[in-house]
Amino acid sequence: MSSQPFIHIVLLAVKPDAPEALVNEVVSELNALSQHIPFVASSRCGKTVTQRGKQYTHGLVVELQSGDLLQAYADHPVHQAVLAKIGQITSEPSIAIDF
Repeated sequence: MSSQPFIHIVLLAVKPDAPEALVNEVVSELNALSQHIPFVASSRCGKTVTQRGKQYTHGLVVELQSGDLLQAYADHPVHQAVLAKIGQITSEPSIAIDF
């Protein structure tokens, strides 16, 4: 296993009319991923404070213990549950990069 963590970054385009309570719920759940998925070392999600992201309003950074765990993360039931909620609040597909 590499000594460097594996990073998963996602940009989300939240719809302007998305229910605020649901958006807050999604952000909270994304921030708590490490409490529910053992191989997630940390996660941080928040709303942008600038307009530089254009249509992308929220960002997520997830640190996994290794890149070999990316598929397990994608398939994990906690991730799948929050992904379904993300689909309800976003106006277009998210952008993800992994390294």
